[in-house]
Amino acid sequence: MEGKRFLITGATGSIGGAIAKELALKGANLVLGVRDVKKIEPFLRDELVGIGHYAIELDLNNLDSISEVINSSVRSFGRYAGFVHAAGNGEVRPIKLTSPSFMAKVMNVNFFSFIEIIRSIIEKNAREEDLRIVGISATGAFLGNSTKTAYCASKAAMNSAVRCLAKELANKKVRINTVAPGATRSNMMEDLKNIPGGQETLNKILERQFLGICEPKDIADAVIFLLSDEAKMISGTCLPVDGGRLIS
Repeated sequence: MEGKRFLITGATGSIGGAIAKELALKGANLVLGVRDVKKIEPFLRDELVGIGHYAIELDLNNLDSISEVINSSVRSFGRYAGFVHAAGNGEVRPIKLTSPSFMAKVMNVNFFSFIEIIRSIIEKNAREEDLRIVGISATGAFLGNSTKTAYCASKAAMNSAVRCLAKELANKKVRINTVAPGATRSNMMEDLKNIPGGQETLNKILERQFLGICEPKDIADAVIFLLSDEAKMISGTCLPVDGGRLIS
């Protein structure tokens, strides 16, 4: 990873932040796409090892602005060797309240922006010869959950798109995969504990996730493996890091 530049979305979250820290430790240069650059400045300054890390304002709900933001970042910082989409909207609603506008809001952050960034970053002037891409999916893409229609659908869409893109982009030397975390110690887990019935839901998940709660670093390690040369023959797949949940 030494000296290679990676774009990361969602670095303000537990998983995205862990990915950024581990990449920085390995000598990578990072560009963090965030809604509020000022909020990420302490993280850039105090928690990332090394120099050459930057933040750019990237609104994942404004799909039409993404291409120019990516192009501008290339002009400012140079080409990308990889991209990690760790941003996520985990809002839940029963089907009666799952309006088209709510579906669009979740899909924009979790899926449509992922595709638009890929469309922008695969341009020859935007990437190194070999480009590695990882999206953060979810076990919900396989299991489904009550009130999570929008979230689970967005993650399943990511997995399906990656299988297609792996074939389409192979001749451009682009590898693309996803990682599906199980229940992970994160801000989203803390939010779950605080809603009515949330702790009970978590307990039921952990009955199946027999290896216990994942740590953010567990997810980051899997992402870094898929970004590395050690995974050069892996593309179009989803790697579960789920404590055994999907086989229970």
